[in-house]
Amino acid sequence: MPVNENFVPKIQVFEPHRASLPPLIPYIKEFWTRRAFATELARFNDKAEYLDSRLGKVWLVLNPLLLGFVYYLVVTIIRPGGTLPGLTRLDHLLIGLFTFYFAQNCVTAGALSITMGGRLILNQAFPRALLPFSCAIQAFQQFLPTIPVYIFILVAGKWAYPTTIVPGWTWHFLWIPFILICTGLTGFGLALVFATLNVYFRDTNKLLTYITRIWMYLSPVLWLPNSLRGHMKILLWVNPLGPVLNATSRVWVSGETLNKETLVGCVFWAGASILIGGYFFISRERDFAIRI
Repeated sequence: MPVNENFVPKIQVFEPHRASLPPLIPYIKEFWTRRAFATELARFNDKAEYLDSRLGKVWLVLNPLLLGFVYYLVVTIIRPGGTLPGLTRLDHLLIGLFTFYFAQNCVTAGALSITMGGRLILNQAFPRALLPFSCAIQAFQQFLPTIPVYIFILVAGKWAYPTTIVPGWTWHFLWIPFILICTGLTGFGLALVFATLNVYFRDTNKLLTYITRIWMYLSPVLWLPNSLRGHMKILLWVNPLGPVLNATSRVWVSGETLNKETLVGCVFWAGASILIGGYFFISRERDFAIRI
């Protein structure tokens, strides 16, 4: 065969991807510039999720509400006990479930965001962290309708059962935005971790169903934070949602301000989740297009 003089033989070696961070300042600027994309994607997914359901977004409130009554039946009626009078325990269960579902929806939807957004990743260049971020926005939008429902049950329960303890309107409710921000940041950070794991191990999503169920049982949702004694109190602080759920119970149910331990715990887990999840996700996101 004739030799082509213009052909220069070249050997190209493809090495395994090495986890490394891109320049963070341009990445964060690009992420913030495209935040409107995450908001619109969350709005679109929110509409599409309940498109075939007759009740539609009513299930956003109905699902945790019915689950709260089931747990109340188990904890209070089938297994009586406790010192909370009236429907105070139900109030604790509901606000705990609503808050926990907010974080859980961030994690479970965020874990699927990369594998489900494969076509978008293959055809567009953008910070991949916007996909789990849109899931966190969607989870927050789904959480908001539960607040009026909880307040209505709180007022109705106090009217029907005067022994129910409710805090009333106090300045301690000013802590609520802080609690929600910490819950959202913790859920978003954990979503980054599980989204990355799900790219490499597709069984992560299936295991996550059992992980979140066990996680809820270990969180102060079905039980009160002050019921822990001695060394068992560590369960409240090693749990990423332990401090925020403790803060939720203190503000919404007890009408108390946040103590120093709870405040530090909320900030610590929110910051640790973002830092660890951000590093784990961003350092590997250039590998996602190959893996999916």
